[in-house]
Amino acid sequence: MSPATIVGELTADQDHVILMAVGPDWEVADAARTLMALTPLGKQTTPPGALRIPATWPAVVQLSTAFGPFWQPGPALVAWITEQVRRRTATPSALTLATTPPPGMVPRRYQVEAACMIREVGSCLLFDEPGVGKSMETVLGLVERAHAGHAVFPVLVVAPSSVVDPWLYEFRAWAPTWRVRAWRGSPERRRALAGTADVYVTSYGTVRRDAVDTNPRNSPLIGLRPVTVVADECHLLKHQASSQSRAVRRLATRATTFIGLSGTPITHSPACLWPTLEALEPGAWPSRERWVGRYCTSIPGDYSSTVTGLNPYAEAEFRMTLLGRHRRVSKADVLAELPPKVYSVRTVDLPPAYRAAYDSLEQDMLAELPDGGELSVMSVLAQLTRLGQLASAAADIETTTEIVTDPDTGLPMEKVHQKVTLKAPSWKVSALLEVLDERPGQPVVAFAPSRQLIMLAGEAATEAGLKVGHIVGGQTAKERTANREAFQRGDLDLICVTTGAGGVGLTLTAARTVVFLQRPWSLVEAMQAEDRSHRLGSERHESIEIVDIVARKTIDSRVRAVLRERAGQLADLVQDPRIVAELLGGAEVRDLRKRKAAA
Repeated sequence: MSPATIVGELTADQDHVILMAVGPDWEVADAARTLMALTPLGKQTTPPGALRIPATWPAVVQLSTAFGPFWQPGPALVAWITEQVRRRTATPSALTLATTPPPGMVPRRYQVEAACMIREVGSCLLFDEPGVGKSMETVLGLVERAHAGHAVFPVLVVAPSSVVDPWLYEFRAWAPTWRVRAWRGSPERRRALAGTADVYVTSYGTVRRDAVDTNPRNSPLIGLRPVTVVADECHLLKHQASSQSRAVRRLATRATTFIGLSGTPITHSPACLWPTLEALEPGAWPSRERWVGRYCTSIPGDYSSTVTGLNPYAEAEFRMTLLGRHRRVSKADVLAELPPKVYSVRTVDLPPAYRAAYDSLEQDMLAELPDGGELSVMSVLAQLTRLGQLASAAADIETTTEIVTDPDTGLPMEKVHQKVTLKAPSWKVSALLEVLDERPGQPVVAFAPSRQLIMLAGEAATEAGLKVGHIVGGQTAKERTANREAFQRGDLDLICVTTGAGGVGLTLTAARTVVFLQRPWSLVEAMQAEDRSHRLGSERHESIEIVDIVARKTIDSRVRAVLRERAGQLADLVQDPRIVAELLGGAEVRDLRKRKAAA
């Protein structure tokens, strides 16, 4: 007996698809269970007998995969599918601008293609590698979309606070007739901005405050009713339960167009992508659990599962659900004029006394320092932090105690607090000074996640007679801009940057040498930091040298291994194996391949 046939037809308003199973009763019941498993948004029709689901492209793809030859779309739905395919698979000859850019502004071919994608499909994801101009592509695409007659205003751009001003510049350069304002300042000033511009640019921190719920009285950005929401560095939505992620998705689900931008769309696994997908098309991805269960592979754990990658059996279906709505271009493919990256590693040894302290802390979570102080840790996270500090420099330990109440017994207990302050000597800073000595007159960028280590490096370089600037947390926008501009003018020999404060929104193309005193655990920060110097504007250099200073037999090697694993997941998602092959110079990857081949 043949399985039930699933008949689908589009509603008159084109917002929903009505599904009906036709066939033997038991097959109809089985088909109904399969349909309900696809999406929790399916609703019984009135009168009952059919299922009503949102009309989305992913839903059509899933139906086609689930039922194969027994999926039968009706005439109106076939016409809708045909139009979707046309828009999502535009021929190269159709990828031309309908508008004329402002005088002197000439987009590159790949940027025109991105703009045309936005014009045709509206909501989409730009995963282009950092430094190729995603923000400009977005502005140009919205200009094209508005010219084509689509509603786009008001536009709300949500970005890290460090790139609010660069976004204002891009809109004023590529859409000079549009009114553009920064949504910032006091609560009263922000509320007064409503209705004064076509485009508003704000920070993720402000969105948390101004889209806190669906009530416009509490959430002025909800009251703004943006038609277009742009999320720059959309990987920042990855924690679906965070107030930041919820606020942006709250805005996106009420908009008609959502554009997500990130050169590193996932930071750990493909599961990080789900909040962005929900913002892209809420009716298609209402459940993270269902999405992960359908498209990812996982390893069960005691309390939660660990997502290990895309499910190879469902990967083709997943990629089809995003047909024509995402793209990634690599700098190597579209910016041939950029210099190559050249990686090298400088290995330093810990002094014997600190070597012993490091090994003791790693094994016993307690270290006696050369000056007699003791450093202890009570958690693995604290241990990793302290190991990173001891791998880099000497340290002073300040220990204080307080009497607190034990939450379990209610009895008084002693709680120990330790403050660790890095100090000279730093074997990593010494290696940095050697790099600077070897490159007299050449500006250098130094990165580390540790603010203490970065400040220690700046102090040592200043004592050596070098001109030094900093970009670290706690600076004002004015201070940050002044240091960046001084470096770009050639007024500084060294600029010391924390990966958290300087991972995005910076152009440091005056440098042809980038030094990592430490690598961050975050793949996003590690990749973004490299690209501060390797981007448009670095054509003047023959190469960009990336120097990693690694302490022998320390946590530095563990950090690098974690970064390579995360890079592998990103490479699989965006289908670009060069990401993992080139990360950290690729030496470890090549060695691993050689060992596997030999085996």
